[in-house]
Amino acid sequence: MTNALTRTLLPAYAPCPHFCGACWEMRWSPVDGHVPRGVCGATGQLSEVELVLVTAEPGDPLEGETHSNLQSAMQFSVNCLSDPPTAFHKNIRLILALCFPDASFEEQLRRTWRTNSVLCSAKVEGGRVPRAVEKTCIRHYLSRQLALLPQALVAALGRKAQRRLASEGIRAFPAVHPSSRKSSDEKRESWEALARELHKRRTARHGRPNRILPADTHKDACG
Repeated sequence: MTNALTRTLLPAYAPCPHFCGACWEMRWSPVDGHVPRGVCGATGQLSEVELVLVTAEPGDPLEGETHSNLQSAMQFSVNCLSDPPTAFHKNIRLILALCFPDASFEEQLRRTWRTNSVLCSAKVEGGRVPRAVEKTCIRHYLSRQLALLPQALVAALGRKAQRRLASEGIRAFPAVHPSSRKSSDEKRESWEALARELHKRRTARHGRPNRILPADTHKDACG
């Protein structure tokens, strides 16, 4: 799938010119899975996208993960949500189920864009990313993605993503990271608040209220 949104990311696979500048210490090794990645969704018209989920940066590649281009990386992200290999992916599915409870997984992907504030993994998984890298990636990639989705609710998942977006003046709804060590109840409460905000915005635009899944149904919805 190629559209205006994915075209904003194509320079990152040239490879990204910023590997020769601010991002010199970030990793580029497609055979090892190290490419800008962690994006998927927006599979229909961009006007259909209601929700943008922004996390900090991708973790280290999974065992056997390799990439050849943007489409490879996006398909891998979709596969990880379709059959979640980690708690992170299972919780992304839960967030989608809460935000779009009456929609199929395919429809949820049409209405959601998942991305990262920094497209490459940190030198040490979950570790510090230089401020220059954060600024460069947000200004050259994330900001351009968001400019194409002005109607969507932007959610920053986790404090690192929240800090980065705030530092660049990007307004975002704060929610708990999918890999947070908070209790299941605390995480669910945060994601339900996100779902309510999305439903409120939808109702304001279309007058069609939605519902949140009951607490005992999310496991089936997450596949």
